Amino acid sequence: MSANLVWLESLQGSGIRPGLGRMRAVLRALRHPERAFQSIIIAGTNGKGSTSATLASILTVSGVTTGLYTSPHLVDLRERWMINGRMIEGAALEASIDLLRRASKKIGILPTYFEALTLIAFVAFREAQCEITVLEVGMGGRLDATNVVRPIAALITPIGFDHTEFLGGTLRKIAAEKAGVIHRGAFVLTTNTEPAVIEVLRRRAEKFGNRFLVVDDEHATPLRGDFQRHNVALAVRAARELGIDEDAIARGVARTHWRGRLERIEIGGKTVWVDGFHNAHAVSAVLPFIEENLPQPRLLVFGMMRDKPIDAVARALFPLFDRVIATDPYPPRSESAGDLAARAVAMGIDAKAEPKPERALRRAMRSPHRNILVGGSLYLAGAAIAYFDQQSERAGKKKNR
Repeated sequence: MSANLVWLESLQGSGIRPGLGRMRAVLRALRHPERAFQSIIIAGTNGKGSTSATLASILTVSGVTTGLYTSPHLVDLRERWMINGRMIEGAALEASIDLLRRASKKIGILPTYFEALTLIAFVAFREAQCEITVLEVGMGGRLDATNVVRPIAALITPIGFDHTEFLGGTLRKIAAEKAGVIHRGAFVLTTNTEPAVIEVLRRRAEKFGNRFLVVDDEHATPLRGDFQRHNVALAVRAARELGIDEDAIARGVARTHWRGRLERIEIGGKTVWVDGFHNAHAVSAVLPFIEENLPQPRLLVFGMMRDKPIDAVARALFPLFDRVIATDPYPPRSESAGDLAARAVAMGIDAKAEPKPERALRRAMRSPHRNILVGGSLYLAGAAIAYFDQQSERAGKKKNR
């Protein structure tokens, strides 16, 4: 690992430190890379990533040099920074980190890990001469590291209960934090249906005299799950507001690829679905898909972060499966596999604890179940994709011998 990547990784333990002061100070030292392009910012509880990926795909197809910044990555760190649909090149990432490291040292301010990742995005997109960037908010909105831009558009996906310790314990409070990404001059689109949430967002938009629209239609999409049609409709409406022609929109939607979101993998005579659902709102969206697309008997490989609403998710999800293999995708932040398995057993469901994700996946593949869902955390989704990609690669090499 290079010295620059070692420095970046050293910031991992920095935790969450709300506030934009560090971001603004480092951006000044970097000569404001965030002003080198137009930005579209996307906030919400669920659906931010797929909405961002769809809109970036449309922009790229239309001929706009497009940067896409999302989190977290599933397999490769470089997934966080996409330029015209491709992961950032290693050399470009190294150069961006180096610029950031030097600027940080010069002014004596050390950013948090997420702030550093966001600053790298701004530097990398400036160096790539991006015309428009699509920025997925990490958490909340008002104090999120991405919220240092003055966007031309703010898109708000469905808002639910998540990160309540930082954002507040009511939907109105959470919506107010998300609404913080709305600034003067940005048109505002949302797919929220909760009247209280819409009222908060509308009030913020009206404060600046911004165009505000609730998008309540659906749009065909290559991404699986009925809920994705609303996410794609949001991206499509944003593209229309930007004046992109219908042919580019159609081609951009068709080319959208977003891994780890109800991703289907056919391997070893089994159908495996991988999804990063990680809160009660996301699970409620996935439940109908499970019942319609995973014939019984079903097996669940499950792992979840300990700061998520584990009880609510377990009560809704576990009864749909006749077997659960619990795992621990990101210790010590994730709930222990033993505790998760105990919850399933208490519900009368056959369950085993296998702390290491790779072993949990191997155990699932050795089971008699032909229909498997892997999820509960994007960290687990990433581990599953890496594991199954490796298995497919090995099988391909054997076939070609």
